[in-house]
Parts: sequence; structure tokens; C-alpha cells
Amino acid sequence: METAFRTRRGPDFLCIGMPKCGTSTLQVLLRDRTVIYVSPLKEIKFFARDRIGYDGGLRNFLFSKHWAARQERRAVAQIAKQVATGKEDMKRLNWALSFVTARRDLDWYLDLFPRNRISGDISPCYHMLNDDEVQHVKSQLPHLKIVILLRNPFDQLWSHCRMSTRAVKIEDEVAFYREKIDYQMDICPRYVDLVERWQKVYGPKNVIVDYLESLSSNPGEVLNRIVSFIDPPMGAVNRIAALDATPKVFKGKKMSMPDETCELLRDAALQRLEGFERINEGLARHWRSEVGQRCSVGSRLTNL
Repeated sequence: METAFRTRRGPDFLCIGMPKCGTSTLQVLLRDRTVIYVSPLKEIKFFARDRIGYDGGLRNFLFSKHWAARQERRAVAQIAKQVATGKEDMKRLNWALSFVTARRDLDWYLDLFPRNRISGDISPCYHMLNDDEVQHVKSQLPHLKIVILLRNPFDQLWSHCRMSTRAVKIEDEVAFYREKIDYQMDICPRYVDLVERWQKVYGPKNVIVDYLESLSSNPGEVLNRIVSFIDPPMGAVNRIAALDATPKVFKGKKMSMPDETCELLRDAALQRLEGFERINEGLARHWRSEVGQRCSVGSRLTNL
């Protein structure tokens, strides 16, 4: 694909999540199959730093127990491992080390993105932002395109629960999962509110909604759709061939789901689907049917 040129500082698009809905896969596809620039380290999180209570810096990177610090340490360690095995060059590692130790202000953020390429910030935590915070993003970056990836909410919530078990000793599974589900629902109780919040600020034509299920079954088609949305001239001229395999970045592990947790997930998922007909009526019906079947006998050992 040919390089597209621009003059504005900062990103051309944000991918705001949801978490566990394929944002890491999209990052890999954009990086490996297009000339669209995505940062070497996923999840810049700049506009959510106050909400999540983490602002980076060398001391935090080295010593903080915050989940964002742990996430960045894992990412840098993975890049270092790839450099050591010849799968990545030192430029990516140098960028990552500079990123995690820097003082994070607006000029720093804008300068992360090259001026001579279409570029984007893929930070699933932006789904946390409320109306005022989205308006603040608009005041700083008025010309953005917004990409939202969603997933059957039952599967999304359970995947997030399983991810939260990493390096954690759990004494009461049901209580642990209930806490994680409640936290996720406090942040984003309904998909329709998330989508319409960003549509209200940036306009419906500047927001695209796609789905992990489609990304998994037909990644080439989804990638073409998103690239054409981000930069229509690029999408019209350059078509990406069908992909022979989807890079599944986080495969997860099989875990037993307690009956009580299944019921909590079902109720939360149905709440998240309230009003989603306004976004995608057919998929709303399909997901509701799937959610109704998730707690059937034999369905609770999953690697969703």
C-alpha cells in the first residue's frame, strides 16, 4: 500500500476498544499488512491517564504495581525477547524504552505519531471515557476517526475475568469474578451508550463499529473495511488480499466457570445489549440468543 501524507500532528484515528475484542489482532494486522502507522507499544492510554491513575515515568515503570505498569513491563520484555531472537530490530525496543520512561504531556503525545503517514492510537481503555472526557479529546484532536471493536458481551466479560487471574492468588472464585464483572459494568453498562457517546461528539460518519466475530472469520474483509474508513483514498486504491490466517494474539486458557458466575455473566451481558438494536438489530438478536445458551450444561468449560 502506498504511503499517505498529512500535515497535522497526532493520530488520525483512535481505536477505543472494547477490551478483549480483537484490538491486539487489529494492531498486528495494521502493522504487518498496511502502511498505516501504529505505535510499537500498544495502548498509549494518554487520554485515560487520569481515569486509570497512571502517568508513566521511569520510577513507575520500574517499581509500580499498577496494572498499566505491569502491562508495559510485559510488553517491553516481549519486544526485548523478539530483538534477542532477531524477530525485531533495536529501533522498536528503543522506542518502547523511551515511551515508558517519558514525561507524558500533550506535546509528547502528538509527537509520537509521524507526520508523513496515516497513524492511530489503539487504546482499549478509552472506552472508559465519559461525555466530558470525550469532549476533551475532541478539543485536542477534532479531526479523528473512531474505531470501536465489540464482541458478544458474555464472551467479552468472561475473557476479561480470565485475563484478570494472571499472577493472582484467588481464594474465592465467585467473589473474585463478581468484583471484575461489577467493575466492567460500572465502566460501560451498555454497548449502545459507548457507541452513541462517540457518535454524538465526532458524528456518526466518523465512527465505525466492527466485531471480533467478523475479525476472526474474515480478517481480510474487516481490515479492508477499517482501512477504507480510516483513509478512503487509500482503501479505494489498495485492496488487501484475503488473509490465510488470523493472528490470534491472546489465545487464553481453558477455565471452569462456576454456575453463579455464569448467571452473573448472563445478566450483565443482557444488560449490555439493551438498546443495541439501534446499532445493529440483527446482531443484537443473535447475541441475545447466544447468551441464552451460554449457561447450558456442558458449556461452562471455555477458552473464550
